[in-house]
Amino acid sequence: MIYVIFGALGLSFLVCYLAMPSIIRIGVKWGVVDAPSYRKSHKSITPTIGGVGIFLSTVLISLLLIPSSEMGDVRFIFAALTVIFLVGARDDLDPLTPFAKLTGQLIAVALLIFFADVRVSSMYGLFGIWELPFTASIVLTTIFYLYLINSFNLIDGIDGLCSSVSILVLGILGTWFFMSGVESMAILSFTTAGATLAFLKFNISPSKIFMGDTGSLVLGTVCTVMLVEFMEYGAIIGEGSLSFKFNLAIGLFILPAFDTLRVFIHRIINGRSPFQPDQNHLHHLLLRSGLGHMHATVTLLVFNSLFVLLALYFRELDPTSFFVLTLILACFLTSVLHVKLYLRGQDIFRTDP
Repeated sequence: MIYVIFGALGLSFLVCYLAMPSIIRIGVKWGVVDAPSYRKSHKSITPTIGGVGIFLSTVLISLLLIPSSEMGDVRFIFAALTVIFLVGARDDLDPLTPFAKLTGQLIAVALLIFFADVRVSSMYGLFGIWELPFTASIVLTTIFYLYLINSFNLIDGIDGLCSSVSILVLGILGTWFFMSGVESMAILSFTTAGATLAFLKFNISPSKIFMGDTGSLVLGTVCTVMLVEFMEYGAIIGEGSLSFKFNLAIGLFILPAFDTLRVFIHRIINGRSPFQPDQNHLHHLLLRSGLGHMHATVTLLVFNSLFVLLALYFRELDPTSFFVLTLILACFLTSVLHVKLYLRGQDIFRTDP
């Protein structure tokens, strides 16, 4: 199986890497580009269809390598990814209304829940909650998917950030699936990671291409599906504690989940829609503190990785205590950044879009 995994990683990287120059030319030719503006942090017109290469490479190599005997419910995961891809591509070409975008995402989520049966069935003891009734499972899983998928979209604001976090998540979860003998999920994780790594080569500052909503939504979907599959399988090899899995999940997704929560809360407090864009994400704060794109990306990747290490260190800590611990620590680290901005005379929060 190890050769299949290396093949998944290498082949998807190669296909995406070879396709990306053509995708860049097509994006420029068709005018699918993002122009600089006061809300944007880039300085030149840049194509925004890099997600096309990630999606096509992932699906092509996954279908090639996943054994037919294991396709089963995996085909519904691919169906959901296709819906998400079409929603993202349509939004990149001609922005959709929030309602249309949500409708497309709900169709994809329905495929994952009702056909692929990839859903959250337990809270693993968080706040004393364990097994969930079927209806509660459906509702919670729907919210879970929509929140995390869009959180990846929201952190895609500077070069390399969304792709780097996705590679971190997929690399760790893919390794777990490999160790557990879950070949189909391991292959899907590493094909996505390989394609994303190839894209990252072209997304390092100065970026030649952005992934667009197509890429960020597809990556958010794959990462969230892998997380739910990870949570729903048996305990990790060598670990009997289910709290370990919950704590690792928090550590892996702390950056997109926490950043999305904090900007939503700030917008609501200021009487604005939580979905109205602004420049108050953590990556915006780091740029205002004086860091460049890649320095900000590396800083946030280290931030995310530290929480993964924290989860490994406190792997036996009950989920409620670890959840509270990570929330307090994340708030503390963010407040340090706020203080730094304040001392530099920078706006801590911006109310302009």
